[in-house]
Amino acid sequence: MARLSFKIFPVKDVSIHDRKIMFTIFQQYYDLPEPESFFQDFENKDDVIILYDKKTGEIKGFSTQKILEHQVEGKTHIGVFSGDTIIDRQYWGDYTLGWAFFWYLGRLCLPWPWKKVYWHLISKGYKTYLLMTNNFKTFYPRFDCPTPAFFQSLSDDFAKQLYPTTYNKERGLLIFEGPHEHLKGNVAPITEDLKSKIPHVKYFASRNPNWEQGDELVCVAEYHLFLPIMLAKKVIFKSIKRVLLPKFKSVR
Repeated sequence: MARLSFKIFPVKDVSIHDRKIMFTIFQQYYDLPEPESFFQDFENKDDVIILYDKKTGEIKGFSTQKILEHQVEGKTHIGVFSGDTIIDRQYWGDYTLGWAFFWYLGRLCLPWPWKKVYWHLISKGYKTYLLMTNNFKTFYPRFDCPTPAFFQSLSDDFAKQLYPTTYNKERGLLIFEGPHEHLKGNVAPITEDLKSKIPHVKYFASRNPNWEQGDELVCVAEYHLFLPIMLAKKVIFKSIKRVLLPKFKSVR
């Protein structure tokens, strides 16, 4: 059962107090975050998904969002970029952020139901990458096939708009000069055992070998209106498994 709730706000409506709480959470999991850089980046986004503990109402996570337009193949395509995203460790595994993000994308689709919406993310850790691989059907880059030219064009245009000086097009990475914020060493380490069990993790580590220094893998996924249904099925199956598996073991 979800232990979090969510609300979506325009960035301009978020109080200084709540911004400071979000920075405090971010600081717990990342090395070298500068307050000025964090707050400036926050201000440059359009909206923010804020996660709250259902019982206490305390902020326990957030994800900032920016809406983009791409001119690819002579057409305008809508993109959404997820910036700083973090959830307090005690709530890892909760699906609320997934529901919130699909709600956000679905709401964005309403004015243009005939258009597809594309999600952009930059991943400095494998958990962010798995958010994409586990919840989207069409996404790139991935280990089992090359990135089609159209999706590569979306990624290149995204990076050109937001990170023109740090994007390495040949490697598909944002590479920052000098010290850059990165995950703390104990937050989401990539072990050999993890790579052997999960092909997506092995691929992420091979594509972004300097992730521990803050390099970011540029990714893109395609949103479909049926994706929330897929997430619902996954949540229901997981809930049934959690309830029935212990009973099955006790019978044996």
